[in-house]
Amino acid sequence: MNKFNSSTKPLVWISVFLLTAAVAGCGGQDPILGTGAGTGVTVTAGPTGITAANILGTAAPYGIAATAGITDTLTTPITTIQGDVILVATPTCNGTNVGGGVGSTGFDSALGAGDSCTPTHASTPVLNAAAIVMTPTYPNTTAASGVKSDMNTAYLKLTPPAGPPAAGSLGGATNLPAGTTLGAVSGSALVLGDNLFYPGVYQSLTSIMITGDLTLDAQGNPNAVFVFQSSSTIGTAAGGPTPASRTRILLVNGAKASNVWWQASTSATLGLYSEFQGNILAAANITMKTGATSCGRLFAGAWVGSNGAFVFDSNVVSVPGQPFAPPPGYSTNCQ
Repeated sequence: MNKFNSSTKPLVWISVFLLTAAVAGCGGQDPILGTGAGTGVTVTAGPTGITAANILGTAAPYGIAATAGITDTLTTPITTIQGDVILVATPTCNGTNVGGGVGSTGFDSALGAGDSCTPTHASTPVLNAAAIVMTPTYPNTTAASGVKSDMNTAYLKLTPPAGPPAAGSLGGATNLPAGTTLGAVSGSALVLGDNLFYPGVYQSLTSIMITGDLTLDAQGNPNAVFVFQSSSTIGTAAGGPTPASRTRILLVNGAKASNVWWQASTSATLGLYSEFQGNILAAANITMKTGATSCGRLFAGAWVGSNGAFVFDSNVVSVPGQPFAPPPGYSTNCQ
């Protein structure tokens, strides 16, 4: 018998066992991230019934909504929106009344004479050819109120039972530390509850500010849902254009922007060149700083008891599943 082979067989089998465990994600750990159920965390698919089809109703096709008007800058590139637009309560763009319309030229299409949305030093966002701009008077006097009602209903479906700003119906959240700051410098180790989250509902009793990279891991479930509830504002830290660093939300292991929801009890601000993923429903205003992008719907004034304006500056917004063409270096996947 070969004594060397005989004495080393136990070591070989131990090595094989360890390698197999590592590849399989021993203890239920994620084979890519190295974390998961093996850390003592029970990973679920998140809350049930929270999908665009279930909670948004007629508001689902809309890329943006504003109940107190829209302001866009003349700075190129001009903001691009892939999805319908609804302007309700106060149908204005850059301070000018908008009658509504359809067409790739933006809000000016199908408007009456003198009802322009392109005053000096301001511009209308670029829309795709089939996009609809709905207002209280276009295409009729009743459609907009229905879409707004569905948006208001969706907002409360994402709001905690104790609010704010009003009593909602989505409880069971994991509490986040006060003055919540999420994310970390690109390349940092992943820390659960800081720059890494699994499906579920998470609530900050103050604000949520995202800095650096924030990874949302669906654990291989394409239907996994993430909901972040803020009792105040939601924001992302400012960054710079590629190759400079910027705030990014990274979706891994089947996570989709369409299944990520952000509920802001006041306003939301996406900082310079932020790469945002998920649907924002804000009670008040939504502001996108220069170069910020979003794969996900952005609804300002989503709560029935508040109005919200929209401020753009060379941005890209797309309803998940619609064409998405952000600047070079950004993720082009928008589901």
